[in-house]
Amino acid sequence: MDPKMLFCLPEGDALFNPLNTMFIQMACILVFSQFFYLFLKPCSQAGPVAQILAGIVLSLLTIIQKVHDFFLQKDSASYYIFFSFLLRTCFMFLIGLELDLDFMKRNLKNSIVITLGSLVSCAIIWIPFLWFLVRFLHIKGDILTLYVAFLVTLSNTASPVVIRSIIDWKLHTSEIGRLAISCGLFIEMTNIFIYTMVIAYISGKMTGDIFAYTFATVVIIFINRFLASWLPKRNPKEKYLSKAETLAFFILILIIALTIESSNINSTGFVFLIGLMFPREGKTYRTMINRLSYPIHEFVLPVYFGYIGFRFSVHSLTKRHYLLVLCMIVALSMVAKLLGVLCACLFLKIPKKYWLFLSTILSAKGHIGLVLLDSNLTYKKWFTPIIHDMLIATLVITTLLSGVISSLLLRTQEKGFSHQKTSLEFHDTKEELRVLTCVYGVRQARGLISLISALNGVSSSPFTPYLMHLIPLSKKRKTELLYHELDEDGVNSNGGDDEFGTNEGLEINDSIDSFTRDRKVMIRQVKRVALMENMHEEICNGSEDLHISIVFLPFHKHQRIDGKTTNDGEVFRDMNRKVLKQAQCSIGIYVDRNITGFHQLHAFESVQHVAALFFGGPDDREALSLCQWLINNSQIHLTIIQFVADGSETENLVGDAVTKENNDVLMEIVGNDQTNDETDRTFLEEYYNRFVTTGQVGFIEKRVSNGEQTLTILREIGEMYSLFVVGKNRGDCLMTSGMNDWEECPELGTIGDFLASSNMDFLISHMTHITI
Repeated sequence: MDPKMLFCLPEGDALFNPLNTMFIQMACILVFSQFFYLFLKPCSQAGPVAQILAGIVLSLLTIIQKVHDFFLQKDSASYYIFFSFLLRTCFMFLIGLELDLDFMKRNLKNSIVITLGSLVSCAIIWIPFLWFLVRFLHIKGDILTLYVAFLVTLSNTASPVVIRSIIDWKLHTSEIGRLAISCGLFIEMTNIFIYTMVIAYISGKMTGDIFAYTFATVVIIFINRFLASWLPKRNPKEKYLSKAETLAFFILILIIALTIESSNINSTGFVFLIGLMFPREGKTYRTMINRLSYPIHEFVLPVYFGYIGFRFSVHSLTKRHYLLVLCMIVALSMVAKLLGVLCACLFLKIPKKYWLFLSTILSAKGHIGLVLLDSNLTYKKWFTPIIHDMLIATLVITTLLSGVISSLLLRTQEKGFSHQKTSLEFHDTKEELRVLTCVYGVRQARGLISLISALNGVSSSPFTPYLMHLIPLSKKRKTELLYHELDEDGVNSNGGDDEFGTNEGLEINDSIDSFTRDRKVMIRQVKRVALMENMHEEICNGSEDLHISIVFLPFHKHQRIDGKTTNDGEVFRDMNRKVLKQAQCSIGIYVDRNITGFHQLHAFESVQHVAALFFGGPDDREALSLCQWLINNSQIHLTIIQFVADGSETENLVGDAVTKENNDVLMEIVGNDQTNDETDRTFLEEYYNRFVTTGQVGFIEKRVSNGEQTLTILREIGEMYSLFVVGKNRGDCLMTSGMNDWEECPELGTIGDFLASSNMDFLISHMTHITI
């Protein structure tokens, strides 16, 4: 074969053709963007700003004639348009996959109102400017399409830019970050729909095609659902689908996208819909996220953003009057977005500290604007090189200003946007509860998954559970394989995950899939590979990045089948202690004895009896606050057991005695002794009035005079409950006096240490306690 043919040379007399130079441009963009990112990251600038700047630098280099001839060859635009189509098909499908549907459903009204406010504001402001622009550029005919093109291009929000920026700022799990992403997607999809409908109406030819492609998209969605459930059954022992099976999904998407684009219809909305409706559980979903996330976020999006900057033309800024018009367009675009978003935020009563940030980040442009400039607009009479360069310059400048201003707002209001130290005591059950459970293997995962199932009792309460698989990384690996030759668990894929040769990751996935099928609740999986001495930092940083309400850690001991307790290692205990000291949220240590079946809660209909032990203090209030999410679970019967120092004076009764079906006596709450904290009494009174008087929760009062009597009561009730929820309670207390003489695990507190003691003469299934 002729070597020149390997370079796809049409004439055979040139070393490079547009296809080859395009890949060289991509390499330059990646290098320049990394260079800019290293300098801009300390200034809190997001990746898209650096990547667009990299494209601008590459565009400026084309001023040199030899560089211009090399990068801007004949017919190169066709290569760029097709390659940009491939890139946007990839990331729009991934955006649909990763979108938080639960949050979008809860905030549907907010997203729609902000979208309408933005579009209406831009539509009104662009009317007088359109009159000026038509006379300034002497445009005749096609005024409606000109107005729609300017409205869509300049009022649009580039959702990929917003998403990538929000992720870089670590706001993608916060309320304001997810709201910005939802609004960006709503604005973008609305603009696509408006422009497509207007063009279809004017041409009179595309209306039938749109309905046909919509039907074809629905067919692809159903095919994906079938394949997503069928393919995992072919290789049940594999953790992920094969690469060929993964490619099958992407080929289907490319076929429908290419067919739609061939009819001069934008395929972005259709591809996004396919990703949005993709099944969000099981092996197939994990495979798609695992295979697509890294290359798209680290390669596809940087190249696409760099391509936006590369389209920027310096010649559009050389003439003074055109530069003035450009500045007016940029200013009007940002002012229109600001007014529309501010009015919507005022109507929705969104906190004022978020108003400017939302309006500026939603001013980011570049995605749909480029798509429209490369497709339908080229056939319009008013579409001239001047308007093309002006629109491109507007997109680039507005996006850069949006990123810079948004990052400055985040720096000046860092406390308002950062994750604050949280407490369940002041956390309303109507607010989203974000739970992070940490596991080392399937043994801890099964128990903690059952705890997630128990906490999901309030159907009307937003609930987002995460499971973090902690994989300790040994300092010296026995294998000689390179790191990239290991699997994602950091181990040799041929040797198994542990000394027994079992696949812990696969078993954890199977447990999660079983739970998802039973409860219809999606557990989001996170994986952390680190040295054990640094694992606590991974947990603390992860809890802050994910805006977690409470973290559950596995106890460093576990109970064997024969009933004896085995220590998993002091390194795990040290990690728990470090997390307790450094975490910015509530921490629960979960002691799982795996005896009475609480770990099978989500698979059986049996009622589990749970006891909350209350001695007083902030830790016990925090533990009792956690129980609010257990109350409405039909499989949970909660009983509060209050320990009161014998001899304390009583005050007025708070409520009448109530009896439940299981004969647990709900006794009266009486006033505390004068030495007790008034906060405890107020908290318990409110709890009693809300839940005990309605019959939802049982209440038992136990009067004790010393720690020995407390131990006796704990031994009596030990086999009555499958789960104990207790506070840490470090302070000295008459009711626990003498109990810490045989203390083994002080990080659990006095009561928690006794319940988890290996010297106990009775069996308790689980024990969970909360500390702040």
